[in-house]
Amino acid sequence: MLKYIDKEEYIELLGADSIPNNFNNLVIEASSYINLHTFGRVDINNIPEEVKYTTCLIIDLINEKNTKLSEIGNLKSQNIEGWSETYSTPDEIRKEYANKKESALKEQLWDVIGKDGNYLLYRGE
Repeated sequence: MLKYIDKEEYIELLGADSIPNNFNNLVIEASSYINLHTFGRVDINNIPEEVKYTTCLIIDLINEKNTKLSEIGNLKSQNIEGWSETYSTPDEIRKEYANKKESALKEQLWDVIGKDGNYLLYRGE
């Protein structure tokens, strides 16, 4: 299974005190997501620090999304005077986090060169 980082790198790169409980699954999911969006251009033998950091960010986003999806009643907005509340649907949560993952990927990897000499996010041939 593809893993761009290990537990120690996660803690070091984010300055975290601990790792998520399901770290192994999260790192595989995050690495696969990055691999898909970089078209397999990440050099496994020399993984750029930007890719490692992005993997950490995406792990956190996936973990956050999973937590929100497991909670019942995700408060989206609240109006105190008329006392109304709006809750996020699972589809809204998934879409929100898909956008956040894509943004993190673009922000961190837009100028990183892959093993084929092209930018990791380059979509051409």
